[in-house]
Amino acid sequence: MLHWAYCENLLSDQITVADAEAHHLIHVLRFRVGSEVILFDGHGTEATAKVVSLTRRDLTCSILFRTLHVRPSRPELIAIASPPKADRLKWMVEKLTEIGVDRLVLLNTSRTVTTPGETRLDKIHSTMIAACKQCRRPFFMELSPLQSIETILSELKSGMASPFICIAHPGASVTLEDACRPAEQTGPAAIMIGPEGGFTDDEVQQAITCGAVAVSWPNTMLRIETAAVVFATLMMSRLHRSPP
Repeated sequence: MLHWAYCENLLSDQITVADAEAHHLIHVLRFRVGSEVILFDGHGTEATAKVVSLTRRDLTCSILFRTLHVRPSRPELIAIASPPKADRLKWMVEKLTEIGVDRLVLLNTSRTVTTPGETRLDKIHSTMIAACKQCRRPFFMELSPLQSIETILSELKSGMASPFICIAHPGASVTLEDACRPAEQTGPAAIMIGPEGGFTDDEVQQAITCGAVAVSWPNTMLRIETAAVVFATLMMSRLHRSPP
């Protein structure tokens, strides 16, 4: 099985791979002239390429053939989560990428503690690249910086398709599985995950007023990153059962 490497631009017949990607291929995987690799740009283009020359810092690849992927025909899945701290945010991004979540919106609530800056967002993007390489995903998960509940709810409701929105709230009596049963989903779906202290009652009511369904995990209370992965997985399973 060929290794994957990220390359921002795959338009030319010869591609130069540099920086961290080149270092990994040359010094970790011990690539040589003649080695083959799959390059991807995170926007659906995948190219099988052969190394034709290399130095200690970069390598030049000749494109053998390209594959243009199309996005899944299922409805879009959006995870909206208050960012957990440090490595827990990195883990959440990695797993949501693997699951196939289309977009992650970092949510700023009245109890949100962590507010990642631009440097941290760059590191998150690197984590997403690594996850795409690991799970062979040709499309990046879109990453949106901190937004308020008002902003993201307004965006979701102003779209052309009617979204299915769930907000995770320990006090809810409905599980996500129960909430998903009434009808097949044809529009986008979103799951909202609050901070460690949870959403305030006003924030939950604000979401419900916009059409969201409050759901909970039975018997135990999940951490931010666990809840995001668990609920996104359940939602993704539902979307795959829905007609295109």
